Amino acid sequence: MELSFGLLQTCRPKTSWISFIFLYSMLCIWTNVECWSYFYSNNNNMTWPQARAWCREHYTDMVAIQNQEEIGHLNSWLPRKRTYYWIGIRKVENVWTWVGTGKALTPEATNWAKGEPNNGRRGRSKRVKEDCVEMYIKSDSQPGKWNDERCEKLKTALCYTAACKNDSCRYGDCVETINSHECACFEGFYGEKCEQVVQCNMEEVTVPYKGSVNCTHKYGNFSYDSSCQYSCDEGYQLSVARPLKCNASQQWSEQPPSCELVQCQGLSSPAGGSMKCSDPLGNSSYQSTCVFTCDEGHVLAGSPSNTLQCEASGMWNASQPLCLAVQCPSLQQLDNGFVNCGADADVMFSYGNTCSFSCGPGYHLVGPSKAACTSAAVWSDRKPRCEAITCQLPEVGAHLVTECSRPLTKLRPNSTCSFSCEAGFELQGAPSTQCSEGGLWSKAIPTCTAIGCLAPEVPTSGQISCSPALSSPVFTVTPHPLGTVCIFTCDEGHILASSPSNTLQCEASGMWNASQPLCLAVQCPSLQQLDNGFVNCGADADVMFSYGNICSFSCGPGYHLVGPSKVACTSAAVWSDRKPRCEAITCQLPEVGAHLVTECSRPLTKLRPNSTCSFSCEAGFELQGAPSTQCSEGGLWSKAIPTCTAIGCLAPEVPTSGQISCSPALSSPASTVTPHPLGTVCIFTCDEGHELQGALGMECANPGQWTSAPPNCTAVRCPLLEAPENGDINCSNSEPVFNSQCSFTCSQDYSLEGHELLTCDRHGNWTSGQKPTCQAPPSPVTAIASGVATGGALLSGLSLAVWILKRLKQRANKFELNSNSDIEAPPQVYKNSIDSLI
Repeated sequence: MELSFGLLQTCRPKTSWISFIFLYSMLCIWTNVECWSYFYSNNNNMTWPQARAWCREHYTDMVAIQNQEEIGHLNSWLPRKRTYYWIGIRKVENVWTWVGTGKALTPEATNWAKGEPNNGRRGRSKRVKEDCVEMYIKSDSQPGKWNDERCEKLKTALCYTAACKNDSCRYGDCVETINSHECACFEGFYGEKCEQVVQCNMEEVTVPYKGSVNCTHKYGNFSYDSSCQYSCDEGYQLSVARPLKCNASQQWSEQPPSCELVQCQGLSSPAGGSMKCSDPLGNSSYQSTCVFTCDEGHVLAGSPSNTLQCEASGMWNASQPLCLAVQCPSLQQLDNGFVNCGADADVMFSYGNTCSFSCGPGYHLVGPSKAACTSAAVWSDRKPRCEAITCQLPEVGAHLVTECSRPLTKLRPNSTCSFSCEAGFELQGAPSTQCSEGGLWSKAIPTCTAIGCLAPEVPTSGQISCSPALSSPVFTVTPHPLGTVCIFTCDEGHILASSPSNTLQCEASGMWNASQPLCLAVQCPSLQQLDNGFVNCGADADVMFSYGNICSFSCGPGYHLVGPSKVACTSAAVWSDRKPRCEAITCQLPEVGAHLVTECSRPLTKLRPNSTCSFSCEAGFELQGAPSTQCSEGGLWSKAIPTCTAIGCLAPEVPTSGQISCSPALSSPASTVTPHPLGTVCIFTCDEGHELQGALGMECANPGQWTSAPPNCTAVRCPLLEAPENGDINCSNSEPVFNSQCSFTCSQDYSLEGHELLTCDRHGNWTSGQKPTCQAPPSPVTAIASGVATGGALLSGLSLAVWILKRLKQRANKFELNSNSDIEAPPQVYKNSIDSLI
């Protein structure tokens, strides 16, 4: 095939191509310039694919047009061809593309002829696919412009050889120019072939205190685009988080940052409590720990823990707790009396507040005059009551026999009581006393003292058991009756001494038959000093090897203790543990908590310096602390052993007189501290006769907290009952709560109408519909006179007999069982057959 090519506008097609190639080659050698050359085929019968294959076989590729100057050069140099020239543009996936580079044709680089590209039409509607491009060389109307054409058409191939080589520009774009090329260096590079890279000062990359730096170099150490990333030790944070980068101006993008200690927000002591903080690195900084305690009568609230630690995130691991005063139950006013708890309603039932009680005129206080709200959230004493003034029942001591002129429940003024002692005791004090108008006894109540031996002293670390036993404690001066036998025993770790027997008997002389025994501590074998160590049993030589004494062990420099650090002398006269030994220092096996999994680099009997152990938690638990630790030269671990905390909520307390049911249920009892998983729902119920105070249920929600506080179960209360007129009431409890019972009695000559015993049921109702009353009998004379006036003596006598029988029946055989419960039996009245006489 005949070839033609062009180098410059001055090149002529008539010149021998061999001579021109030689001239061109010599020119490139002389000037050391890589040239861009154009070529075209003499054969104009090529399709676009054939033309490209020919260009790539003999030259670099089809022509890629760079600029208008190049277009002008080609239009002036190339010969006119009737079918024009194929160039290196083709539609690829519906995008006009430079085939040599694979880049899309940009709008600013287009050189289309007017009305092109248009995908020419064949016929009226059928569009012809024109995916290849020709160049109008020496066209009369639009020279140098482009037109889209069918790729199957036959035209002249237009080729080029590139001046740019693969190594023409190392870090830059090779820009082709007519007869030459030049390098457009990328940012950060310079030089004729862009082979030089910008350098930054490596000395400006300094390592901060408590930090480190890691640099990566893409084009050479500390050169353009090198990046230095800083990091800080745990508990420290970077002043600037961005990495340092070497930019094209030979400057680092940032100043080296510093590592600053992480700070948490300052805490303060809560009202009603105190706070103690440990700051190993700085006030309220990383690893600072604050422990909160509440004063007596206050409880922690508002936080799941009483200990807060400043974490590496700069946040405390929990919210700050509060100290709230405990609350006692509210006090109601006394019947016939008053309760005064102060004017401040917010604190009247809080811890430390005192309420005073008083009675109205004609009544006196039975019980304490004051009660204080204690730290246990209960009142320091029971609530008193106000009673009509009478003399109180004498409070008599043991063995005292009391006889009074009236029943003990009606000791009114002028009533008298006399006193005597049981056999074996003698009276100490006045034999009688009288009730005054002010409700006080005229003389003090006497006591009874035993006739016999003085009570022996209880030995130190021992006990006494006497028969017959005294009603008062044996350490008083109350004498024991003649014949009393006392047996002495010693506490654990002590033996009897100083007496021939452990038993004493009170003889007729009023003296015990032997000396009183003592209880002495048992003795353990003496302990010798350790090899390379020491034994310390205290400074008191008399007790250093006695029961209960503790001996501690320690080792000299370079040794550590293997075995117990302390032993105690037991009640069996042996030491509580074996004697330890001193061995050369190695790291001790880490003492790990529950659910913690430990893996060490060496066997656990060989944990020498530089050994490491890593930690993880069992499923359902998360690690609290460092994941690994290393054995130091001193035989200590570099970091504290972590713990595993459960992911979930702590089990709620079961309310008193109530139950709890949780789903899903725990395998261990709900009263333990086992955690419940998130989503657990717990429902509370109360025992019979109790009511739920608070939420019916609660759910374990994120982050491990219940949605509400556990409720309480309080006993159901019935209405307060009073004694009937001319009668008395006696109740089992001071408050009318569930299962309380109250019995009723009437004064002499009065009869009880209704139930004698009432019980508070589970619905807050008394088991009888109405309270009983005490009824006085009618006068017999009045009944007889009435009978004579209405029907004669015979009828009156019969009426009187019937009335007496009816009264007897009402007192002995009438039982009413009333209830307002919705499930118990309805009220009924059972009567005997004597009613038929009325």
